[in-house]
Amino acid sequence: MILNKADILIAIDTFDQVNTGQISRLKELGLSVRLNETGRILDYENNADIYTDIKYIIAGLERYDEKFFNQFPSVEVISRIGVGVDSIDLVAAKKNNVSIYITSDKPSVAVAELCIANMISLLRNTYKMSNDLKEGRWHPIEGNELRNCTIGIVGLGSIGKQVAKRVYAFGSRIIAYGRTWNQQFADKYKIKKVALQNLIKTSDIVTVHLPFEEETKNIISKQLIENLAPGAVLINTSRSGVIDNLALKEAVIKKKLSGVAIDVFDEYRNISPWEDVENVILTPHIGSHTRETRKAMEETAVSNLLDHCKLSKEFDQKKKARLELSLRENKVNIL
Repeated sequence: MILNKADILIAIDTFDQVNTGQISRLKELGLSVRLNETGRILDYENNADIYTDIKYIIAGLERYDEKFFNQFPSVEVISRIGVGVDSIDLVAAKKNNVSIYITSDKPSVAVAELCIANMISLLRNTYKMSNDLKEGRWHPIEGNELRNCTIGIVGLGSIGKQVAKRVYAFGSRIIAYGRTWNQQFADKYKIKKVALQNLIKTSDIVTVHLPFEEETKNIISKQLIENLAPGAVLINTSRSGVIDNLALKEAVIKKKLSGVAIDVFDEYRNISPWEDVENVILTPHIGSHTRETRKAMEETAVSNLLDHCKLSKEFDQKKKARLELSLRENKVNIL
């Protein structure tokens, strides 16, 4: 395939679907753009021509490992739409002088709202009753109220904080485990800091908001899952790898848990091991998939790239300090 010469690859096939005007913005600055028109997530080993001679990438969940950086030395910047970097080899990026940017806290509100929606659906069994009615069964199920629940938040970063604000408004008791901790925030929303083991044992609802790293891999282990409070529910909108999903599946099948809500999977478009498991709400990685958040993330991803390269029309001396602060907040530390 012969492709147009381009400065920027927009690797996400759904980019600009909410009409943010970001492609036009790039072109107006004189930059040539190459789009992912495959209709699927890119794999550089099978789509090498798409990555050839590209300097800048607006990225999604594609894999960027050491082999990628060695194969495509022209790449200078990867600006991710999203906050996770588990698909990027940061050591290899640093070695090849590639700068990595994320869209910081932009998805936080959307993900938090999805968590709240799933909490209520699981507590009230609305998803079950909807299916029953469609199959001709009138079967009201008695539910529980969120205000009487203890909410255990695993990871009190930007998303965890947004969840806390919302469940606090319902009157729920909040406990949390976090590798970072803001006591002022915790005091304001009456959040009690607890060990992860205690959170697992005493929460009616466990919601997970951790990045996937070596130290968080299967942090919600089989042993912890076995210690979940009987009848509890668990929600994962972070990364699949932070939970032992086979152990979680077993707990659901044995009805130790009331249900789970899963928005993230080990492989893109592969829902294993949740096929045909009851009491599970599955969504296709839609945590940040709202018009407002997609618009904000796309705009920020483009701005991160342009400001890094001093290409933005807005990058004048008057706004330089603010822009450089924004870059520091969004740049991934790969030192």
